[in-house]
Amino acid sequence: MKHPITAAMILAATLALGAAAGAKERVERPLSAGSKALFDDQAAAIRQQMEPGGHYEFVSAAERSEVEQNLEAMSGLLARHADAGALPDRDKAALLKAQENVNAILTRNDGRRLVCERSRPTGSHLGKDNCVTFAERERQRRLSEVEVRKLQMKSPGPSGLPNASELRGGSGN
Repeated sequence: MKHPITAAMILAATLALGAAAGAKERVERPLSAGSKALFDDQAAAIRQQMEPGGHYEFVSAAERSEVEQNLEAMSGLLARHADAGALPDRDKAALLKAQENVNAILTRNDGRRLVCERSRPTGSHLGKDNCVTFAERERQRRLSEVEVRKLQMKSPGPSGLPNASELRGGSGN
């Protein structure tokens, strides 16, 4: 008889804790176009943060172009009206779509975003979380790519023939 009551209490506590945890989790939106003046300030800050060393420095060239196009479209829409609330429904939908596109790209490429991977060390059944920021992970990935290219240029090819750097260097027997 005690077991169903205990199970119900545990379930209720778990749901309450889950709801509290979900309430604490808040996604920061880099851009929210409420008025032309606010938008201009945010757009300038976004452009600055997409430069090297900024929070969004790892935005690819294609995504950077897409962000710029969306920012220009939003600027044009907001230039016609002082407030986003005064926009006609069609323009409001276009503004929100452009805003969500920009926010999605920036959120995905935010250097401050924490990326966690769970792995099990050899010989252990217990998992371990390894968490780093997106910027640290991207820098490490790029550094690894450079090192692999260097090693590929030094090692002989699969046929045993000299590699490209030896051919360019003119070292021969």
